[in-house]
Amino acid sequence: MASGKEDQIIGKVQTQDLSVSWASGFTTDGNTDRLCILTMAHGQVRLTMQSATLNLKGMRLTKGHVCVFALFEAFDPKKGEAADKASEMFMNMMMKYDITKKPAKDVLKKCLSKVDKMVAKEFKDEKYKASIAAFASKDLTVCTVNGGRMFLMSEDKKITEMTSAEMTILTLGSTWKNIMLISGGYPFVKDEIKEDMTYPITETVKKKDIAAITNASIIRAQKMDPEGKR
Repeated sequence: MASGKEDQIIGKVQTQDLSVSWASGFTTDGNTDRLCILTMAHGQVRLTMQSATLNLKGMRLTKGHVCVFALFEAFDPKKGEAADKASEMFMNMMMKYDITKKPAKDVLKKCLSKVDKMVAKEFKDEKYKASIAAFASKDLTVCTVNGGRMFLMSEDKKITEMTSAEMTILTLGSTWKNIMLISGGYPFVKDEIKEDMTYPITETVKKKDIAAITNASIIRAQKMDPEGKR
């Protein structure tokens, strides 16, 4: 999904439970970050990866509501192929599982294990980082891989940072309000993180001048209340 300039990567999707917005360095040439947003509800499947969106009509993978969003990035910005292939393989695999019936934690671990084997075989020493969240059956499961980074806001507005040297998966259930995934190039300022998580995405992008930073990306999700408000 793109808006404005052709090379601008910014978008938003809203479901009955979540409002998910994202942005990445607006210069796509050389940007090795890979943003992935998958929504499945009422028989409709929608997959956004970078600036392309696919509405996969006719597919009915789940009877419930599922939203998976992930940010993959390269360890070395000059070598982005492993992160690119990893993001593609991971999202393709996630579409094969009904995580409204199986624990998302187990599915995430299984998919990432296969991705790691593929990367090790095809790219040798090249690695990727990732931060991932899966929302299904009203519960949220989050994961960080190889230094991926995210921030979690609880319902009482306390913020927790999550990152890990290898792989960490946590089940948050419904005890969360906002979540934000960032790549390594994102201009992180600790005292401003709460504003970054709650301000309109366009204001955050402008304030952080993400347009000028090739490998700076953000994916942010906000839980909707029963009346459809954030």
